[in-house]
Amino acid sequence: MTISEAAREDLPGPWHVAVVGAGVAGLSCARALAARGVRVTVFESAAAPGGRLAALQTDGGLHDVGAPWAWVQSAAFARTIRTWADANVVRSWPAVAVEIDNASIRRTSSAGARGLRFVGMPAMAALGQHLAQGIDVVLQARVARLARGREEWFLFDPINRQLGIAGFDAVVLAVPSPVAAALAHGWTELATRVEAVRWDACWVGALTLARACGLGFDVARIHADPILAMAVRDSAKPGRGGGDAGDGEGGERWTLTAHAGWSNRFSDLTPDEAVRWMQKAFAARLARVLVPKAAVGMRWHHALPVNPLAESFLWDAHRRIGFAGDWCGGATVDAAVVSGTELGKVVGA
Repeated sequence: MTISEAAREDLPGPWHVAVVGAGVAGLSCARALAARGVRVTVFESAAAPGGRLAALQTDGGLHDVGAPWAWVQSAAFARTIRTWADANVVRSWPAVAVEIDNASIRRTSSAGARGLRFVGMPAMAALGQHLAQGIDVVLQARVARLARGREEWFLFDPINRQLGIAGFDAVVLAVPSPVAAALAHGWTELATRVEAVRWDACWVGALTLARACGLGFDVARIHADPILAMAVRDSAKPGRGGGDAGDGEGGERWTLTAHAGWSNRFSDLTPDEAVRWMQKAFAARLARVLVPKAAVGMRWHHALPVNPLAESFLWDAHRRIGFAGDWCGGATVDAAVVSGTELGKVVGA
């Protein structure tokens, strides 16, 4: 992204900012900075932007294996959702939701602020692509070390190559807190607060059934199960090719989420082993035989912050280093957008 020299001269603070992490928070921060005329470069270790707005393509079809949807919990995010809807990258999903507790299944109310789910089109990962439009994003660029000159920050990859032609006037770390804390260690007193945030892991199973299982719900929160915490019928989401019945050509697709205790305890399972256990647990909970067409497992090492910070971001104005993410202010897409956007308003202000 290029801005004019005149725009740079008008800025009271930094004019070239490095954002580490192209997840929701990092991209939201970058967009807020760019809107103010600040030059910004985003460095992302993965091959695509979006972070935990991730989709997994299996032989059975597409699964949202990160955030399954977005809730609107703030006025600021409500405005963002409207712009996403206008761009046709999200649709509302009136999913039939239930709670499963032991042998009982009860339908939950869809009323209230948390009743309306918004899903990405054609997958949640599309939101990351949308947020990255017009932003200078460098993919497959892992930042392994920070260094500081007299006034500028310098970023280096794992083999000590400098990222970027020159230094940066400020750095935003929009990555999971353990990664951010390691990068910031020794550079700012805020690193101690970042280090204090703890995380749970999460096993996720992408399950495609050979035939529809005839369930009358799309989302199930599962209680009192030794393995499962939630099941989501991805093929029932708008635009996923499953039709109203959710059993299109690709088969009925479910994404199963294990609870934190099981995921942390059995971190040494292989993905195939983990998804087999999750499939068995789902079948047992439903008391029916499930015939899989495809089953793929994956593990998020940093899935859910146990003790997220109360603040929506952290900013060290003296050192010109900031922190944002869904571990600041709450572990939701809404909180990540607010975290990055609010930080982007104060960097260099």
